[in-house]
Amino acid sequence: MKTAVKRILALILAGIMLLAVLSCAKEETPSGASAGTPQTNAPSGEAAPDGSAEPENAPPAWPTRDYSDFVMPEETNELTVYSTGMLGLVMNPAVEIFKKLYPDVTVNYKVLGDDEFGAIVETEIPAGKGPDLLFCYRFNLPDPYKVMTTKLFTDINPYFMNDETFRPDDYLEGAMNWGTYRGEKQLVPIEVRVLAFKTSLETLADGGVDPDAIKTFEDFCAACHTYHETYPRNALFAEGGDDDYMMELLYASNMPFLDYENGTVQVDEEKLHTLLDVCKAYHAGKPHKVGMEYTQISGLFERMYLCSNSSLSPFILLNDMTLITRGEGETPYLLSVPSVQGGKTAEVISYAAVPQASQNKLNAYRLLRILLSEDIQSGRGGGGTAYIRIGMPVRKASIADQVTEDKNKFYAELPHSDEDAQQIIDYCTSVQSAALIPKIIERYLSLEMMPYVRGDKPWDDCYKRFLNTLELYVSE
Repeated sequence: MKTAVKRILALILAGIMLLAVLSCAKEETPSGASAGTPQTNAPSGEAAPDGSAEPENAPPAWPTRDYSDFVMPEETNELTVYSTGMLGLVMNPAVEIFKKLYPDVTVNYKVLGDDEFGAIVETEIPAGKGPDLLFCYRFNLPDPYKVMTTKLFTDINPYFMNDETFRPDDYLEGAMNWGTYRGEKQLVPIEVRVLAFKTSLETLADGGVDPDAIKTFEDFCAACHTYHETYPRNALFAEGGDDDYMMELLYASNMPFLDYENGTVQVDEEKLHTLLDVCKAYHAGKPHKVGMEYTQISGLFERMYLCSNSSLSPFILLNDMTLITRGEGETPYLLSVPSVQGGKTAEVISYAAVPQASQNKLNAYRLLRILLSEDIQSGRGGGGTAYIRIGMPVRKASIADQVTEDKNKFYAELPHSDEDAQQIIDYCTSVQSAALIPKIIERYLSLEMMPYVRGDKPWDDCYKRFLNTLELYVSE
């Protein structure tokens, strides 16, 4: 029964994709490629759907689209919005702002459970129904990249270009490049997370790690092995399950798995092996159980592990780093994981999209702009609680707002200097790309590759099963 439903949905998606292709304006054919022939990886000069940097020897760029004749959609008096429970922290105030700005518009706002949300999105949107604006966690859709290839979502580029109040420089360019497919901006990140393992220069030195020598993805992996050789009974990281750290490191590495434009598997076996050997070293160590007498930070001073867990938000990161400086007098350091392309990658936490079938696109775009505004990105509710606190804002000034002392009194555990705050701001705003590993790919990685990390099966067996699983998935 489930197989039949999947096949029906696939047919619906294919039909809508065909209609979208036939109805859209004719695209220019890029040099060196035929019309309708997908290109491998990211087109030159723009990010791939997963936000990764342009690879060497990339194919010619998709031509810049001509939006000169674009006209904003007509005014309507309705707006339908779907969100999930936790995302209501962000969407609830955004809807209230929208209602005040556009009192003549009737807003139909539905807050759904994660399972209900996913089921409705998979059935209503392909059928031309559902919300005018979709607001998702990274895991709400099994594979947003695959959905992008069907062109179910509206290209937001012409809206941004024709909006005099929208300034791209206000946002993290590396993050905002994410969600683009063949030149179309279909998914817009609202909040992201930058992996930042907290440690101290003294901890690194005791473990034989030179932070200045960590320039590349391979350098980071080598540093982890150096620490493991120095402290073989220690864990690399403070807490968390093996799966958690494997996924965090994979996000930071921005390692591709599928070429969505060509419908092929794209895995660098050597780099994946290198990274999972780090996870294996973490598993082989004997993690200390941090009891009531220890926090993650105090455990650093006892040299229990290389670094403590990555923080979800800039203000928590700042307070933890302040504890390292003020609490024990050590020198705080943020240990970054360079991506395989070079630079720093952010993990997409939530994103928004406007379905092609929406009858109220202008209102949907207006609400999207509210989600990207200072009111929401920097805003705080009752008691000083930030609206965006699961990740961090994509608006650069809002990141600064979260860590400056005058806007952060509610969270500040210890006083911190302007230099402390600026270090966090510089770190969080220096991302070059963004990534989202589809939920279904995460599941394949966990099922097929964790036996290697745990030492239960050899590499060749696990990797072969993983590749076979990806081949079956990409052929569906």
